[in-house]
Amino acid sequence: MKSSKIVKYLQDALGQDNSKKKGAIKKIIDKMKKKDHRLKEKLASAKSDKDKSAIKAKIEVNRAHRKKGVKAYRKLSGKS
Repeated sequence: MKSSKIVKYLQDALGQDNSKKKGAIKKIIDKMKKKDHRLKEKLASAKSDKDKSAIKAKIEVNRAHRKKGVKAYRKLSGKS
């Protein structure tokens, strides 16, 4: 799933009430985790340095977004 699609899901989720937001954010976090695993597999099979650096950059961006999503989920759950 592309990052733009994940952002669209997140925007839709933020327009809902808190209980629905939590569920939607949880689904997005799960999708991002699966994307992270797919990117790691791609990185392992990548042959050129250019491809490896591009995949590493995608992994870093995905992890940063996932971290923000986890933080938002915890805030909605009342956990710090």
